[in-house]
Amino acid sequence: MRILIVDDEPLVRIGIKSAIDWEAQGVDIVGEAGDGEEALRMITETVPDVVLLDIKMPKMDGIEVLRAMKERQLPVQAVVLSSFDDITYVKEALKLGAFDYFHKPDMNERELTAMLKSIREQFGSQQAPARTGANAPGSRKEQILYDALHGNVHDLSAETGLKEGNMYVVLFKIKDYQAVIKRYTKETESILPNTVQNVVGEILSTEKEVEFLRLNEQLYAVFISNSELKSLLASLTRVNKMVQMISSALKRFVNIDIVLGISDWFADFDGISMGYEQAGRALSQQFYHPETSIFYYQHLRQKSESVYQQADVYLSQMKSALREEANDRFLELLSTWEKFLEQEECMEEKDVRKVYEGLKFMIGESGGKPSGAVQEEVAGLEGIHDFQQLSAAYRTLFEARFKHRHDLGFKGYSQLTRNIMEYTEEHYAESLSLKLFGELFHVSPNYVSRLFKQEVGQGLFDYINELRIEKAKVLLKNYRYKIYDVAEMVGFNNQAHFAIVFQKYTGFSPKQYRKEEV
Repeated sequence: MRILIVDDEPLVRIGIKSAIDWEAQGVDIVGEAGDGEEALRMITETVPDVVLLDIKMPKMDGIEVLRAMKERQLPVQAVVLSSFDDITYVKEALKLGAFDYFHKPDMNERELTAMLKSIREQFGSQQAPARTGANAPGSRKEQILYDALHGNVHDLSAETGLKEGNMYVVLFKIKDYQAVIKRYTKETESILPNTVQNVVGEILSTEKEVEFLRLNEQLYAVFISNSELKSLLASLTRVNKMVQMISSALKRFVNIDIVLGISDWFADFDGISMGYEQAGRALSQQFYHPETSIFYYQHLRQKSESVYQQADVYLSQMKSALREEANDRFLELLSTWEKFLEQEECMEEKDVRKVYEGLKFMIGESGGKPSGAVQEEVAGLEGIHDFQQLSAAYRTLFEARFKHRHDLGFKGYSQLTRNIMEYTEEHYAESLSLKLFGELFHVSPNYVSRLFKQEVGQGLFDYINELRIEKAKVLLKNYRYKIYDVAEMVGFNNQAHFAIVFQKYTGFSPKQYRKEEV
């Protein structure tokens, strides 16, 4: 797969290029562009499969680029990069054919890898090579089944036991996979998917018109046709029997529970990709019903456009409350939105997570948490796949951040000033500059300087130096640290500069201060 990166911010382009091992993912980054005009030229020259496209850029923005791509019928999948406040532009981009979108603030390795997988799954037979590696189809039959799931139907009658007539696709995944995999060591964790494959393959081996395919470590597909059964009731009864056989065998021999999604019936091989999509949508309902084990596509309620519009209204209201710093009103609106989702079940897990992460970004950083604690927080949220638990976890996080802000005395400052203060609190030991803050928060360096002095009453670097000196005072009390160590630990490049600044703010040299404290 060939990817072109388009963003007017060099740091964003660097971040994307270094986020994951692209070569290991089978990806070739063919180039990068800093504006829309350059992007269109490079798309024509390099012919990428995917373009990561920023919305707000000079010369031509992302929307204009998408329109041009559509008019020229360029065979490229576009994934839009946006800030959280660009939701209107995102909707326009999706209407113009964008494949998906990322919020730049919460883009990470997991998101990027999932995007690649989604594009390969939807366009794999046209754009991506046949899969290789641990999860690749191991035979021609498996490759044929894999292709059929993605709309490329060929040789099914000759190479598989399937026949056209009353067909279904069943998807199943291991319930509480992260907890289950902890039973295994790093060296033996690959045993689990192989064991599942062997057990299911064995119990289905004697069944007519049934095929089985492992998609990855957690997800498996079963294809069932019922050409000899004339009624839909008889066909569904047979499908339910297969489902019970699989569940019982895995519980008995591997001691695991599974969750299943069952498609509606379809008549012929051309319906397999539709059945795959239906089974996936059915399976996704576990997010709202974690205690249920079997989900049927035919039982899903179809949502009207007004339901999605109402969800957008709640989201806009929550964003407005955050901009106005009406924290209590935000939490009330959050509860209303969550109750609405529980009732309507109109958003999939990945989209709910994007909203929560966007709200988290608007509220601001965690304020002084060690990086390890932040990583644990992220890992903890990623491990939750139950809507009620996820909403409770994010509410706790939001409330903690509101409290932290209040404790720091940020009330009355603008969002930008609070963000700068919180970032400084966490990164005071690093190199800080107006240019860095401008790039981080998408404003000009001069505006950062002017606004900070206007609201706080002192220059930004006076504020940073005061913070560094306060941190240094604490460290100087500990004789394990040499003075030059303390200087480096609080963000000064050399001991001489540290001594000058310390004298300015305290009236003492670092050495004198240490003696006075003793």
